[in-house]
Amino acid sequence: MRALTAFLLLLAAALPLTAVRAQEGITVTSATARNQFPDGVVFNMAAESDAEITSVVFRYTIPPEGARVYGDPECTEGARVECSFNLKSTAKLFLVPGANIIYHWEIKDDAGNELKTEPKTFVYEDDRFQWKSRTQDDLVIWYYSADESQLRDLLNTGVDGLRRMESLLGTSLDFPVKVFLYDSAADMQAAAYGGKTGQSGVITLGEVFFSDTAIVAADVFPHDVLRHELAHIVMRQALEGPFGNAPAWLDEGTAVYAQSQPLSGEEGVLQSAIRGNRVFSLRMMTSGSLARNESDVSLFYAQAWSVVSYLIETHGEEKFAALLAALREGNGIDEALESVYGFDQDGLDNAWRESVGLPPRASEGGAGRATGIPQLTPYGAGGQQTAPTSTPTPGAESGPVDDDGSGFPFALAGIVAAAVAIGGGLIAGGVLFARRR
Repeated sequence: MRALTAFLLLLAAALPLTAVRAQEGITVTSATARNQFPDGVVFNMAAESDAEITSVVFRYTIPPEGARVYGDPECTEGARVECSFNLKSTAKLFLVPGANIIYHWEIKDDAGNELKTEPKTFVYEDDRFQWKSRTQDDLVIWYYSADESQLRDLLNTGVDGLRRMESLLGTSLDFPVKVFLYDSAADMQAAAYGGKTGQSGVITLGEVFFSDTAIVAADVFPHDVLRHELAHIVMRQALEGPFGNAPAWLDEGTAVYAQSQPLSGEEGVLQSAIRGNRVFSLRMMTSGSLARNESDVSLFYAQAWSVVSYLIETHGEEKFAALLAALREGNGIDEALESVYGFDQDGLDNAWRESVGLPPRASEGGAGRATGIPQLTPYGAGGQQTAPTSTPTPGAESGPVDDDGSGFPFALAGIVAAAVAIGGGLIAGGVLFARRR
């Protein structure tokens, strides 16, 4: 009897453990993330269950504006599996240094058990350098070789630039801005989108890809490149929401306006075009893809700057902020201009032309909604460019967009060919395209 009692007690003690095991079903035995800059991140996971594991999904998002996206990892089969998901940084899916990847695994077995791991955050890093950071207000500059004086100057320049653009655009940042400062454009190539496009001879001087992060090279005009790229970040904040977008002339013109002055040679190109009545129509400048050669790109940036300067200096900063507010509410550029200034793009084009001594241009009868600067969709099928009003569709690498129906609305500021010839190179929109001679 004593032996039977002891057996029953042992059995009773074992039953809860068996029930817990049956309820849990699936156990993750290991999970790791391995940085592989500049190629991306490899996530590995091993799990086991009493039943055969039938489904493993890797889910991730990249804030601040990232949608929830899933990927199909490569896995072994059976009740014990090992899985790997390679989140590649390519022209289709570009990862910038400092990107926070929030991820988790979802696992199912054929007994109906499901397991969702706790979310973790992995910070993608350019691990070629030993990074340090300096912070002032809401600006963080990461660096590896800048001296104290240079950092202090750049921090002051950046904070002043952010405050100036917030005031001009009628918005305020609600997140810290990260800037990765590279000692040279050559050092920065592996971290830049231009390095993923396969374009021979392309050297990037500055980029904004995610809306909270800029990369800047310190060897050519770093203060104005910083001002330019930070202006793009503030512009995105000013237009935050599902509807707002800016045509290329407004986006890039504002970024050039944020500089201390246009880049060397741009004003000369503009004056030459004005003398010959060869300036672009404003409707041609709704997209940043019109440029065909160096002069076109130089003119694009100079003319965009001149038009934005005209709006601000003739009609005031308050109306300029109101224009951004109208765009954020979902108005097309023509509707927004009409509501704030009383003229559409054709009217603005002619008012600007008159201000520089040119005769009026006949109306081109635009459709009313600007195309906007081309957005490079990391999850777009085949990595193609799509208009800002379209919803990005996921590619094979990342799987479909989650139930919220949104995609990553990331845009790459400044990659629209080239601009001003400087010592054999070309600078545009924060991007230096160096021609190999």
